[in-house]
Amino acid sequence: MAWFGWALAALGFMGLANLGMKAASMRGLGSASVLFWVVLGELPLALLYWGWRGRPSGPPAGVAWGFGAGLCTAVALILLNESFSRGAKAAVAVGIMNANFALVALLAFLLFREQLQPSKLVGLAATLSGLWLMAR
Repeated sequence: MAWFGWALAALGFMGLANLGMKAASMRGLGSASVLFWVVLGELPLALLYWGWRGRPSGPPAGVAWGFGAGLCTAVALILLNESFSRGAKAAVAVGIMNANFALVALLAFLLFREQLQPSKLVGLAATLSGLWLMAR
């Protein structure tokens, strides 16, 4: 499970990023401004990562999927920031957005033939039930 530490670190940094977006919104920054500063903050790290891992290249289909993922991430952040600016509680809005793993699991099952064991289905149901309870 060499990947697990990386995933936990991603969880921590994404949590800090979402908290930062909520804090920026609470301190009077508009949704578009929050997104601008988030993207500007990502740029130097993206360039450093490019230098470390090598020039981004690959087959056109892979590049298209990667670019599409970037566009979807930007739309998700716009929508999340809009929810903050309209009074959403950070834990609930971020929890709902991050429940996207349920959609990912379903699409991975349908598109990539990844298995959904009963324990994963129970975990998905428990998590979605918890989010529903938090939103009430």
